[in-house]
Amino acid sequence: MDVQNLYTHLFTTNNYNKLIRPSRNQSVPLSVHVIFTIYGISGVDEIQQKLTTTGWLEIEWTDELLSWTPSSFGGLRYIYYPQGDVWKPDISLQNGFSKLDELGSKFISVYIDSNGLVNWRPFQVFKSKCDIDSTYFPFDRQTCHLDFEAWSLSSADVHIIQGSKGIVLADDLQKHGEWKIVSSSAVNLAESHETKVRFTIMIQRKSLYAIMNYIIPILLLSILDIFTFKIPVDTGERIGYVITVWLAYAVFLTIISDALPQSSESIPIVSIYIMLQIFIGTVIVIISAIESGCAHRSDDESVYYILKTLTKKCRKQNEPENSMCLDRGCLTTFANHECLCLEGEEVCVTWKEAISALDKVLFWVCLIIFVSSTLITLLVAGLKYI
Repeated sequence: MDVQNLYTHLFTTNNYNKLIRPSRNQSVPLSVHVIFTIYGISGVDEIQQKLTTTGWLEIEWTDELLSWTPSSFGGLRYIYYPQGDVWKPDISLQNGFSKLDELGSKFISVYIDSNGLVNWRPFQVFKSKCDIDSTYFPFDRQTCHLDFEAWSLSSADVHIIQGSKGIVLADDLQKHGEWKIVSSSAVNLAESHETKVRFTIMIQRKSLYAIMNYIIPILLLSILDIFTFKIPVDTGERIGYVITVWLAYAVFLTIISDALPQSSESIPIVSIYIMLQIFIGTVIVIISAIESGCAHRSDDESVYYILKTLTKKCRKQNEPENSMCLDRGCLTTFANHECLCLEGEEVCVTWKEAISALDKVLFWVCLIIFVSSTLITLLVAGLKYI
């Protein structure tokens, strides 16, 4: 009976009107304290630039029209009442991604104590706009804001203040398979006639999955591509091998294309790296095709002059005086530590010898490009947040 008498006293006898701001002095703004508790991250959409979080707001204010003396009602110190039947600030998500909706649901009740303190805890799925920068994928971090403001009430009516805890991570925080919360903060924002509070969360992508399924396969395919130059060009297996590796690139890129961030605003460094490796693989296919054609040409004296610097038959050597050597029919003597070819005894370089020498150079050039580009990519993408 005490509860019924209290309800009658507050809402019938006192003629409570939920449309009136509950301040006896209407010239003083009502202070509303807001705490945001995050229950979990539901998803991040790079294309739509959207963050979806699940949680609840804890909103408190003092309703001077809903206070009573506990001793007059059997020591009753608090009650619960449906949220739709009391005055409450029309707080909403300013940077929301969907239409403007009222917080909470009809079945949610507010907590009211004898001093008029009202505690409202609306639970909701919040879809907010967030500028997603995927440049450093899969080592990227994103900073997202959730701005809550009183939509129709000005700062002269309501003053929204962050609660003592600001933003809180729930004890049973639900883990997300791709993202984790690194840090969070809250700050009050005051603009001309608006008052609002901003909750900021920094999330970081879990990179292990991307490393195991995207990065490492690309590295292995790149290494296989480089070792094309270790296959003799005259065996007939090189063209089949290099095309197979290139097709593996194409098939793999098709498989992971949907998994990579699909935004033109920020191109991931990893995507640039993958395209670089595919470009190098294409060049290797072209070089291998040209070399295979040259390997079946008849030996021509012009090869000696074209690639003489790569396959010199005579070079300076530090050998004992008066020693002699025989190199493919080119008799050389060493006098005064100089290598001298006997006149008319130089041997022309064959196409296979020239291609073999060129392959050695190309192997090391491609290996250096691969190692340097990989290290630069990892340093730029991975060490940004270390």
